Amino acid sequence: MSSLKICKLAAHACIRVQKMALPLMMRGNKVFLLAQRRPSYADAYDGFSECFSLEQMRNMLIELKDWADVFHCHNEPSWFVMMVKEVTDKPVVLDVHDSYLARSTPEEWEKAMQEDRPHLRVSVEERNNFQLADALVFPSQPFADLIIKEFDLQQPHLILPSYLPQNFYNYHAKEWIGGLTYEGRLDLRKKIENEKHSTGFQYTDYEDLANHCKQLGIDFHFYGRNDDEFKKAYEPYVKQQGVPGGIIINGAIPYPKLMSTLAMHDWGLVGNTFDTPEWAVALPNKLFEYIAAAVPVVAMNAQHCEEFCLEHGVGIKVDSVQELTERWPEHEKVRKQLVKVRREFVMENHIEKLEALYRSLL
Repeated sequence: MSSLKICKLAAHACIRVQKMALPLMMRGNKVFLLAQRRPSYADAYDGFSECFSLEQMRNMLIELKDWADVFHCHNEPSWFVMMVKEVTDKPVVLDVHDSYLARSTPEEWEKAMQEDRPHLRVSVEERNNFQLADALVFPSQPFADLIIKEFDLQQPHLILPSYLPQNFYNYHAKEWIGGLTYEGRLDLRKKIENEKHSTGFQYTDYEDLANHCKQLGIDFHFYGRNDDEFKKAYEPYVKQQGVPGGIIINGAIPYPKLMSTLAMHDWGLVGNTFDTPEWAVALPNKLFEYIAAAVPVVAMNAQHCEEFCLEHGVGIKVDSVQELTERWPEHEKVRKQLVKVRREFVMENHIEKLEALYRSLL
């Protein structure tokens, strides 16, 4: 079967883009990336262009429209679909990483409107571009069901979780640190409550969980944000030297070193101390990064992650930080099962489904 020529478009080009692109290229396909920021592994692409303006990106699309067999756009944002449609009739796939629809419920939107508070749930940009795409890719089934129903989407779609390529899997052991770890997005409560485009990001507010960890003696390691504003907000929960419990704030870890860093901890967290619409449907990058690092997963108020962890034995479900303290030693038992099954979740075992979707559109 002949190889495919794929042009990918993204803004910050998060790691999910590379998780698909690298195995696609390993199978002989050609992949060109247009992005607004240089991502990890940019040098691995057959071609890469960092676009500093919309006009630059559109001009690159015009240059590539005859070369590419298919265009694969990654949100957020989602407007890349419209731009591709302006310049070519080639098929366009939209990978829906995220959506405001998943971040809040219709009831929360209605309540906010009644109270005259800023709240974004149904985005014109999302609606138009989701409907314009020739096919859609989603990271989880519940998330896909929500989006498809809300916008009455009729295109073919694929569920492709954010699995890691096999060469990202970690076997190297560093110093043991222990504790609970979380890597990924962190937002401040005051921003979430007062800025319209931060609607629904309550799931990234970890002040309550940080407070519980400090009170219950759990060391909680953040990997991601470490700016002064964030440090000031979380200062009451910072671990004190020689005292168990509290947060340890680390900056973002370069992706090639992330799995070996995560491997130093006992548990990897998905979820939060409270229910949120996002965590009910999410199957995030971090879940599969913990698995690749051989770190047992603890899911808390994260329904779909809980189901996944229990089905495959790669983690546990807890209802509170207190329950986690009581079940802490289970990480040893869970890890034994995790290493038995984790290779089921390498992207190479699933990338053919994406190739088949591309070919169905040609």
